[in-house]
Amino acid sequence: MWPFKRKESWERTFRLRGHHGASKGFLAVLFWLWGVVGFLFNAGTLFGLTGNIGVGTSAYLTATCLVWIGGMLLFGIGALLARTDFDGERPIEGEYSDVRITR
Repeated sequence: MWPFKRKESWERTFRLRGHHGASKGFLAVLFWLWGVVGFLFNAGTLFGLTGNIGVGTSAYLTATCLVWIGGMLLFGIGALLARTDFDGERPIEGEYSDVRITR
């Protein structure tokens, strides 16, 4: 028994189901693909540097990292904000059966 945990006194009478659209899955796939490919590209570019690094190389690395981060934000926030449909339903009394287990 936890000292700060209150006993629940409510009974579940309403079920909420979320249905994701195709756009949410598509943006999630783009998020992961962009993230992995962009990370490998940036890491390969960074570790492939040899010799002296000038201002042009630093600007190029900064620009590619910013484009990568921008794409991650675009696809990630887009996947989070993509439309999700919710359906609510009350379970029928027969689903509960005759036995109820409570704490």
